[in-house]
Amino acid sequence: MRKLSERALPLLLAAAVTVAFTGCDGMEFLPDTSELIPVSQVTSQTTAYQRQIFDGNVNPYFAMLNEVEKDAYSQIYEQIFDGNSTFDITVKINESTLSRVLDAVKNDHPELFWVDNTFSYTYSTDDGSICELTVDFYDFADTEEELAEAKSTFNTAAQPIISAALMYPTIVDRELYIHDYICENTDYDESIPYNQSAYSAIVLHKSVCAGYAKSVQYLLQKVGVTCYYVTGMTEGMGGQVMNGSEDDGRHSWNMVLIDGEFYNLDSLWDDTASDTYGSAIYPFFNLDDTNLKYHARIGLAVNLPACTGTEYKYSNKFGSTIEVENISFSSED
Repeated sequence: MRKLSERALPLLLAAAVTVAFTGCDGMEFLPDTSELIPVSQVTSQTTAYQRQIFDGNVNPYFAMLNEVEKDAYSQIYEQIFDGNSTFDITVKINESTLSRVLDAVKNDHPELFWVDNTFSYTYSTDDGSICELTVDFYDFADTEEELAEAKSTFNTAAQPIISAALMYPTIVDRELYIHDYICENTDYDESIPYNQSAYSAIVLHKSVCAGYAKSVQYLLQKVGVTCYYVTGMTEGMGGQVMNGSEDDGRHSWNMVLIDGEFYNLDSLWDDTASDTYGSAIYPFFNLDDTNLKYHARIGLAVNLPACTGTEYKYSNKFGSTIEVENISFSSED
């Protein structure tokens, strides 16, 4: 017997920071606090399925999953990539596993820019395993024709940025170009539609932290740079979560690999800091974990590699800038 369940995820607001740092909407595929079927009733076995090969160095969230979850990840990715929003799940997984796998797929693949953050499914009352999954698409992808048009629009907007970045010979120069392009051409706007997607920043030029980070991730991947999407929380000067709520502190940024070392990159906070300062500054460009103040990873992101690089921090590579320790942070309602 099948039953239908739906998950509509609440809006999660992140921190308002610096002199005029604005909040940042962040959403994830998150399980409900109550289990529909106890996890103990679900048998984690797979049916015959030949999954795609995903490079764990490029897709780190895939690498964090167990073998059953990797099969589900591959199956879900294939279906979404092909434009299917409703499809059967042939791998035996339960609701909490499904949420984990959906998070991994979305975190690894900014090119799936038409995927919204809500989903529904049918499940077996015998063992709680997922039978059929429906992943909601944004309204610009309601039909096959509309999705094809959205892909064309997105690619047309992204390609000149990619081509311009490829004119630079080094990874860090390409990174700087893309960082600057997104900062200079994107306005922070919580009301903009599709703001959890790269589409919002690259096409509409308005977004929140998720859109900034997914755009940077997508563009850097396209120019040969290893770049990850990081989910986390932001904190105030005294360690308190900004605005006094864990939900309010939700935030997203990037990690970049250069010469074998990882760096943190927060384009939104550089953008808002620059707006406040009155000219371009780079306090959050290529920081190691020690110097990435007020950020803490959550969810699957806690398993990402440590950021230890210092050579390509902005002031070490390109010249002086306002450093993060010289920025005055304040929370705003």
